[in-house]
Amino acid sequence: MTPPPPPPRRTITWIAGGVFACATAVVFWVVSVSSASSGAASVLIGPLDELSLLTLSVLLAFGSLGVGLWSIEAPPRMLPLKVIGVVLATCAGALAALAAVFTVDANVTPVLHRGCDTGYVVVERSFLMGSSGTVYRQDGAFIVTQVGWSSGDNGHQPFSMGGYAVTEERGMLTVSYAVNRPVASAGVTAGSGTSLSLPVLDDRTPQCGLHTARSADQAPYPPIPSPETEKLTMENVDGAMREMIGASFDAAAGAVVDASGAPLDSSSLPLSSTPCPEGPGTQREVQIAFRTDDNSRSLERILAVWDQAGYAKDRAMQEDIRYSESLPVARVGIKDTSSLDGLIHLTSTSVCIPPA
Repeated sequence: MTPPPPPPRRTITWIAGGVFACATAVVFWVVSVSSASSGAASVLIGPLDELSLLTLSVLLAFGSLGVGLWSIEAPPRMLPLKVIGVVLATCAGALAALAAVFTVDANVTPVLHRGCDTGYVVVERSFLMGSSGTVYRQDGAFIVTQVGWSSGDNGHQPFSMGGYAVTEERGMLTVSYAVNRPVASAGVTAGSGTSLSLPVLDDRTPQCGLHTARSADQAPYPPIPSPETEKLTMENVDGAMREMIGASFDAAAGAVVDASGAPLDSSSLPLSSTPCPEGPGTQREVQIAFRTDDNSRSLERILAVWDQAGYAKDRAMQEDIRYSESLPVARVGIKDTSSLDGLIHLTSTSVCIPPA
């Protein structure tokens, strides 16, 4: 014969016990990580940092404890203790729920540089008219180490709102952010506002092709000028091409030099003119061969800059291509031939410039 199913209250007791055990295990894990590192390391799982995990786990633990005690069939002489236990668990759960209202609402934002993650994240919270943030270094899938602090006025969260800029120099990242909400369309530039200095994490492979979340009143970064199509001249097209190449050089890992080791400057690169393939006018072109401290990493960063500028993706003959029908630089391509000559080959072609 098939055994009868367990009573509903017993099933509830088992479920509540399982939830209580899991919540208690999370609390023990989070506390153990913090204690083992003397408070330097903590747990970060997606949008939940150490404080959020502890608050939610305690809430679940007391909630499941109250449900479990209520579902247990107690003899009459134990009924007062059962009622007291349920009341205490309910009160503790209510306090944990109140704490969760103020702690769980946190924003976790990866710090990006030229479309690539830097290995740092910022957890920001707002309370009344202020906000505070903790800067963490990612040491593993769920383990982070605190390395700095950030702040904001009037509830402004500079990192989650995209109000920051990052520059890299001599193995250090300088993260500039606005304590107050920037003026509309002004954005944040490197060196403005408050700044943090963080070492570059070279022992990791960055994830590129990411985009900074920005509020609607902030300008994108990096700023690459886009002259109006009807005002295209050779001068402003050349300026846009040099800006694009300059942004690519800035994103590279280390110094950008030619095959002989001489530094390259985007402002002095020779641009050539060719007839437009369709219709009258000319196109501007440039072909560059260069190397950096890390060609593979530079390639990823440069492609991230192009993606962030709004170019469509393509690839042909082992060359990564980006193109646009609206920007002054119509096509850019890059190919890493480090295994052959140790160089990266970059080509750039402008839109067709109508005759004067």
